[in-house]
Amino acid sequence: MANPVKVLAKVEEIITFEEGIYVLRLQVPKRVTRFKAGQFLHLTLEAFDPSEGYWPESRVFSIASKPGGDFLEIVYSVKGSYTRKMEATLQECMQVWLKLPYGDYIVDQHITEGQHAVFIAGGTGISPFVPYLYQLQEQGVKHPLSLYYGVRDQGHYLYQALLEEMAPLVEVKITEGMFDIEGISREVSRLDNAVCFISGPPAMIQAFQKQLREHGFPLESIIIDAWE
Repeated sequence: MANPVKVLAKVEEIITFEEGIYVLRLQVPKRVTRFKAGQFLHLTLEAFDPSEGYWPESRVFSIASKPGGDFLEIVYSVKGSYTRKMEATLQECMQVWLKLPYGDYIVDQHITEGQHAVFIAGGTGISPFVPYLYQLQEQGVKHPLSLYYGVRDQGHYLYQALLEEMAPLVEVKITEGMFDIEGISREVSRLDNAVCFISGPPAMIQAFQKQLREHGFPLESIIIDAWE
């Protein structure tokens, strides 16, 4: 599915986590699920008329579901006026418009066979990595993979079952509370021939970039994804 399309989706399920964190499961035509792991979509709460072509105000969310699956899934946290409106407005069975897929935060485009991939995710920043993990379950692991996932506490632990299932194939390290950014950066910088993917709040990403560079990790091997 190379070209982005606009599609009407139905909110199939809303899963609530602590302190304004939600997982939305969206029912869409099967063809729309043929995105690449790491891509994102636009979601609007406004009415959209395809005949007019004008796309209303929307927000960007990483797709957090299985490529080629039966639905789309996104994760969002309530942090601004638009996500507050989403929290107040969205209900199961209502319809919303989506525009997708977009983006090149795609692991396979940034890594070659045999390279060590490192994922660093903070909070809802786990989203773009989830489709890739689903993909590995079916296709197998082609390269060493480490995942550092930071959550505020157990109530904010997204996709826990999937990460536990992936433990035999992927080195998964969960941090509750503050990341040890310096320590993790030192560990990652010791890896040979590695590419580091970082997703989460901008401040976290900037801190990891700074520490990785200070430990000699090549700048061109740091791939970032920041939406906040």
